[in-house]
Amino acid sequence: MGVAAPCCLIQQHLLQLSDALSERCQLLQFELADQVATLPLGNECWLQTERELIAAEQALDRLRINQAFSAP
Repeated sequence: MGVAAPCCLIQQHLLQLSDALSERCQLLQFELADQVATLPLGNECWLQTERELIAAEQALDRLRINQAFSAP
């Protein structure tokens, strides 16, 4: 049994990160929609969820760009 080339391992890791970030983004979108719909006026705890969602989306975009440039 051979050892995978480092390039393949990196691609596999990037794919796993991308999948995990996509799932997290989807969960955060649902959570944010629920928070905005159910929180009373003046309760701004949804802002933290929105910040996390934006950060996750930006990280996912960067991963996708890196994957495009590192594809053989």
